[in-house]
Amino acid sequence: MAQSKRIRFISFLQILGVILVILGHSLHEYPGDFHQFWFYRMFQTVRMPLFVFISGYLFMISMVKREYNVSLVDFIKNKAQRLLVPYFVLTILTFVPRALMSEYADEPVNMDINSFISSIFFSDKLTIVFLWFLPVVFVLLCVSFIGIKLFKNRLYLFFLIGGILSIAGYFCVNQWEWTFMGIGRTAELAVFFMCGIAYGRWKPDIDFLLGQWWFGGICAAIWFTLFYTENLSGIYGLVCSLSGLAMLITLAIIACEWQLGWRHLEGYNYMMYLLSWFTCVVTQQILHHFTDFPWWIYTIIALLSSIYIPWSIGKMLHRYSASSRSARSILWLLGHNPHKSSV
Repeated sequence: MAQSKRIRFISFLQILGVILVILGHSLHEYPGDFHQFWFYRMFQTVRMPLFVFISGYLFMISMVKREYNVSLVDFIKNKAQRLLVPYFVLTILTFVPRALMSEYADEPVNMDINSFISSIFFSDKLTIVFLWFLPVVFVLLCVSFIGIKLFKNRLYLFFLIGGILSIAGYFCVNQWEWTFMGIGRTAELAVFFMCGIAYGRWKPDIDFLLGQWWFGGICAAIWFTLFYTENLSGIYGLVCSLSGLAMLITLAIIACEWQLGWRHLEGYNYMMYLLSWFTCVVTQQILHHFTDFPWWIYTIIALLSSIYIPWSIGKMLHRYSASSRSARSILWLLGHNPHKSSV
């Protein structure tokens, strides 16, 4: 795949992934338990696997591009700035406002030191629940980096050992029992990260199938059929998620040939992910207390504002980063390289 097509391919997947994540968070006002809403449950089977898959794919592409010649210290420093700095900054900054707004929240937060510490280190106690993904990916990246460096000349061992461990983690670890820094979710999602690494390594060969619309249709049929099984867990859940993931990859490959309307969002998906909590809170947990609209109105407002307000902030910060130290500092704190174009 040509460089420009590869960029369009991954940009499409990144934008699709972040929109699915934001959409899931925008259904908060659905009457009843939105976690049981069939629409939510359907894309829930693929949205986080897709996000983690993309991270694994980009990791492998970067390693191959640099011919595996990156030091562990430099790698950890880079990924910590990208992932952990915004994680800690946003968590710390929002703790007090989150505690003060407890009367508007479904899950109140106490203003005490124990709650503060828990909000930083435990994925089920976060002040911004969306951010659990960041330490999870940080761990997956660091472990995979060490594994590839150890087995650089025998990558088949890395994929064999990594594949066995990730599958074991999916079936054997309960994410809700291991919440410190998202360890449980790390184990559960590692299999999709490994799939992303494998795809980055053998993409041209794998695209022989994934690039065919009929194969994507078969994967869609499997995904849709398994979704309606009575017990979507274990092997059924894994195959369902992998089938849906393959379907989305086929869609992305085909979409690279079209001139679709997502291009203006390229480069801002991470900013949308980081800042979408704030717009969702305003449009759903505050606006709801002072207005009386149907639930889908709040969903549309939350979705569109969570896409375009962070997008606007990102464009403004990058625009002034060359001349403003404050803009560069904010970008750095939000995990962005202030000296690099967003697109």
